[in-house]
Amino acid sequence: MNLKEQATRVAVLRVLRDAVEAQYQATRREVLDGLRAARAEFALKSIRVTLPDGTPIATITLIDPKPAVVVADEHAFTVWVSENHPGEVETLVRVRASWRKQFIARLAAWPEPVTDPDTGEVIPGLASVPAPAPRSFSLRPVPGGTEQVAQAWRTGEIDLPRLLALDGGRT
Repeated sequence: MNLKEQATRVAVLRVLRDAVEAQYQATRREVLDGLRAARAEFALKSIRVTLPDGTPIATITLIDPKPAVVVADEHAFTVWVSENHPGEVETLVRVRASWRKQFIARLAAWPEPVTDPDTGEVIPGLASVPAPAPRSFSLRPVPGGTEQVAQAWRTGEIDLPRLLALDGGRT
């Protein structure tokens, strides 16, 4: 398979994945709502899932969350802990994240040493690292592309068995 065929394959698979994921999430919400209603009405917690011929394929069970304690007022809790367990309170000194991000964004990435652009002073604790090799790519369907893929799938223009073959494209 050449690069153009691989690119087509990844674009089509992305559209199919998104369509399947949307249906999965919607159906999952419907099943959860149905199980909640069945529990309220019939005290049902699980449902056996079968194929049309009755072959069991899964069990779906409501998961009961456990009650939890949460900190609703951070300040009040911290005051109480400092009064009752002073050894458990810590003071943290660090550079504000927003300033750090803004400052580092102003610096040019060039070989060592990293210097302050205003003063020329070498900044301790910073290093310049080369850019890594690309690890991903973006895929943005063209306007109407998603609909075109869906139409091609419906009309049989897309050879889905070939596209989804796990043995490198041979069917």
